[in-house]
Amino acid sequence: MAGVTIRQVSKHFGPVRVLDGLDLEINDGEFVVLVGPSGCGKTTLLRMIAGLESVSGGQIMIGERDVTWVAPKDRDIAMVFQSYALYPHMSASENMSFGLKLSKTPKGEIESRVAEAARMLKIEHLLERKPRELSGGQRQRVAMGRAIVRRPALYLFDEPLSNLDAQLRTSMRTEIKRMHLAEKKTVVYVTHDQIEALTLADRIVAMNRGEIQQIGSPDDLYNRPSSVFVASFIGSPSMSFLRGNLVDGGRVALEGVATPLPLPPAFSGLAAKAGTPVLLGLRPEAFAYAPEGTGFSIDVQVNVVEPCGAEVYVIGEVAGQEITARCVPGRVPPLGAAARFEIALDQIHLFDAATEWSLRP
Repeated sequence: MAGVTIRQVSKHFGPVRVLDGLDLEINDGEFVVLVGPSGCGKTTLLRMIAGLESVSGGQIMIGERDVTWVAPKDRDIAMVFQSYALYPHMSASENMSFGLKLSKTPKGEIESRVAEAARMLKIEHLLERKPRELSGGQRQRVAMGRAIVRRPALYLFDEPLSNLDAQLRTSMRTEIKRMHLAEKKTVVYVTHDQIEALTLADRIVAMNRGEIQQIGSPDDLYNRPSSVFVASFIGSPSMSFLRGNLVDGGRVALEGVATPLPLPPAFSGLAAKAGTPVLLGLRPEAFAYAPEGTGFSIDVQVNVVEPCGAEVYVIGEVAGQEITARCVPGRVPPLGAAARFEIALDQIHLFDAATEWSLRP
């Protein structure tokens, strides 16, 4: 077993508290992504799991072992960094096998492991090349291969795709997912890219300012965000927010909208909270351009139209508040016009304006 247990882990540098009493349980064989903006503490947490950063308090378990004060080399982990960290004078094969040679693994087994990893990563034809002869994506595959040949209990990835262009990031995400499916080992992966988090993770840990805001599946965080932070950070384009107040009858009076918005049955428990300031959250797909206005509709001042191939994003304003709506090509409101958009009431999110936490029961 190689699950990871984080118990009341904290980290501070002098008076600055980076992490404070975090608890996290990662199951054996699970792919968990730590996601959040720069400075949220995700890389610090990963480095503490690796043993590269000491803890200020708490306990870290890998499987049944307490590794809080165990040296990195004795934790049975392999780490892939943002920088490839390859030896420039060694071939790809030599880079991949170097750690095994240091641990005095038999030569035949080294060759077998390197060949197996090379097949998995489709770099068999690159094994004799030096790093300077490889592209960025090829170097990252070699770095992954160096981790795979060790056959660790736990893989740690620290923003491994940040230095790659968009096309390479897409292909490398596929390779990492394929590796996890083949190896079935526990993976802890750090990124600030919410697309990587959504596409790779079994579970996502959303972090902000040293705290865990939400833990759940990609579907949970996208469709049932616990806070304004999670709702705005997960999803591209980001969720839009409109200010309003709860009013009698289970409705929301939105700024700049004459008719109160009726809340779906899921929010029936909020009837007693009339007068509470709220933020109404809407994903781009919750809007539908509807000049005929058959359902609940709002007027949007169209400021920008962004064609994106199979879909078009309209950026506009409602009473000075910016929203982003998704449209289909060929059915897009004219730029600069005031357009009617229907809101899918079953796709709304509601947050307390003061605490910014979800009001969904």
